[in-house]
Amino acid sequence: MIARLTTAVLILGLALAGTAGAQTTDLMITEYVEGSGFNKAIEIFNGTEDTINLAGYALARYSNGSTTAAVIPLTAVDLAVGETWVVTHPSFVNLALADQTSLELNFNGDDAVVLTFNGTPVDRFGRVGEDPGDYWSCAAGTTANHTLRRLAGICAGDTATTSPFDPCIEWTILASDSIGGLGYHLADCGTVPADGSTWSTLKASFR
Repeated sequence: MIARLTTAVLILGLALAGTAGAQTTDLMITEYVEGSGFNKAIEIFNGTEDTINLAGYALARYSNGSTTAAVIPLTAVDLAVGETWVVTHPSFVNLALADQTSLELNFNGDDAVVLTFNGTPVDRFGRVGEDPGDYWSCAAGTTANHTLRRLAGICAGDTATTSPFDPCIEWTILASDSIGGLGYHLADCGTVPADGSTWSTLKASFR
């Protein structure tokens, strides 16, 4: 959530002067809330070394195995390092946690959600083009009626949108309507040497 940096990220940044901590290659989906009623939310995290303007980014929802998406452009604001952007359904249980709402953010456990930049996949949840029934599942649980939180050690988005999706590989599965962690994310991605490059100059290498 805007202006809600994690304490861990702040401490890491102070302790490692001259380096950048908890870096990811781009924005990432770090929380997926598929709860009761319209308790639907997607959390997006900026773990890069630079503030990123959200212009050009969007969430694409693919329902029931469709390959055609309902697209939710993100609000064109600056997202600082370590901050999250939370998109919810307008009837979400706690709108104080929302940075943006959309009626199109109305998914079930069998709908894929893809974060894109200018139409190019940056990260995904679920598998585009597959209708898994009611949900994707693994030993720890399912994508229906659960909150899934990205593991701290995941430092790059999954752009293989049509590859098989196993939620146990990169996600922790929590109980339905768990929203206590929504609005912040702790990444454990190590450090890289600081340099003079900015995200705007580096971004082309990822596109």
